[in-house]
This record gives sequence, structure tokens and C-alpha cells, in this order.
Amino acid sequence: MKFAKYWKKHDVTVDSAVFGREKISIWGASNSSENDAGLHAEKRLASMQAFLKGDFSKEDEYEYWIDFVKEEILDEVDAADGEPLAVLSRNGYGASVLNTDSVVFGDIDISPDSAGLFDRIMHLFGRPKKDKPFVVEQIERYQRQHPSLSFRVYETHSGIRFMLTNQHYSPGDAVVEAMFQALNVDPLYTTLCKQQDCFRARLTPKPWRVGLTRPSSRYPRSSDSEQREFERWLKEYESASSAYTVTKYLASFGEKRVSADIQKVIDIHDGRHSKASADLA
Repeated sequence: MKFAKYWKKHDVTVDSAVFGREKISIWGASNSSENDAGLHAEKRLASMQAFLKGDFSKEDEYEYWIDFVKEEILDEVDAADGEPLAVLSRNGYGASVLNTDSVVFGDIDISPDSAGLFDRIMHLFGRPKKDKPFVVEQIERYQRQHPSLSFRVYETHSGIRFMLTNQHYSPGDAVVEAMFQALNVDPLYTTLCKQQDCFRARLTPKPWRVGLTRPSSRYPRSSDSEQREFERWLKEYESASSAYTVTKYLASFGEKRVSADIQKVIDIHDGRHSKASADLA
């Protein structure tokens, strides 16, 4: 998993005609010290200067080759053998996220078109309605075809989430790639899993679904005023989120036996936000 505890930033003056701004931020990261994060930033600055002599694609910030997920670490969870099992982080729009490089999560989006007029007409002619129950049936069918796998299935605001409960895999494993393709896992989610070398499961609502905007700044915050404003936003966000849940448990398919490490991840995932009576967000 590509998370870092220490961050350092270099602000660099650039050609505004190319970048759309006069300065961009180059971040360095480290899990050892702030000094190492500064050295990493200097190394990235040198890489950028070499890069600018060739082709360039405009980005919000210079994030090429950073090798880390730029999110605040909220907590770290170890496996039974003492190795890292999961990281809890806060993403760019303020939601907390469960990250793990060995416990498989998959998100399947349900297209809004599935409830449209054309889909309803085709349903009358025998075409399956590709709604949430349809996706759950797909997962159940896939499990029967692959009896060595066991699934735990949840409803989300806009689709279905599943996790494997009896096998450990990495994002780049062929088994995962085949499974995600067969079950129509969101392509963007699949790409991010590979890039960040971990599976991700959001634990708290998207702020706009609970009537709030995103935080006005992003981690790591560079001033006390930004930090105070974020803390004010976070207090409001946590209060607004209390009436909502991110997932609702639906079903399990396959054998019931679960390893101690996977059970730990289930407990974190379900304990944080699976409330049967709350609205999905």
C-alpha cells in the first residue's frame, strides 16, 4: 500500500501559459522522516525539470512518479503475523476509506439508465433488468461457478459492493482481474486498485450526499488557518453523516469459514457504517 506519514512540498514558478498558473506544488513523501520527505521532493523536482524538456500534459498538481497516495493516515491495522493488513485514510473530499492490499473489495455501479424507459421496454421483451438484485444474482452465480471463493455482498447508494471472505489476493493477481471483468466492477475502481496497490472501501458518506461541500483545502494542509477550517468542516461533516450509512449488508455466498485477518477487516468495515435503518449515502 502506497501511504506515507511525512510530506514536504516545494512550490515552483512555472510558465503560466503552459500550466494555467504561476506556481505548482511538488510533493515529496516518506514513512521515515520529514527530512526524507524533503529529499524525495527534491528528487521529484529534478525529475520534473527533466520532464519539462519533453512532452507535458497539464495537471492540477505535479503528481508524476510520486509513488504514494496523498491522503491523511487515520489508523493502521496489523495482521496476526504483525505485517500491515489495512490502513484507514481520509480521501480528498473528506471521507474515511479502508485500504488493504490483500482483502478483495469490488464496487459495481448500477447505471441510472437501468431504470429508464428503454430498459423498461426491453424488460417487457425478456431482457433482464440490470438493477441491484440482478447484480447480486450475478455474484451468486459467479460463486457457484467458482466454489473456492466466498463472497459477502452489500448494497451501496449507487450499486453493489462485495468482498472475498476466504481468500487473500493482491490487486494485480490474474484471479482478481478475471473476477472484476466478469462481474463488471467499475473500471475506474479497477485502475485505481492497481495504481495504488490496494483495494479501497469508502466508510463514510460523500459530503454532497449529506448536504455539504468538499473541504476547502486538501491534505497535507500548509497553514494553521487551513487546518482550523478543516477541523470546523470535519465536525460539521461528522454530525451530518451520523444519520447515514455507506453500505447495507445483503447476503453471503460460499463457505462460512473466515480467517482471523479477514474477520478483522469485516469488523472494521461493518462496524464503521453498516446501519440497517439509515439512508445510503
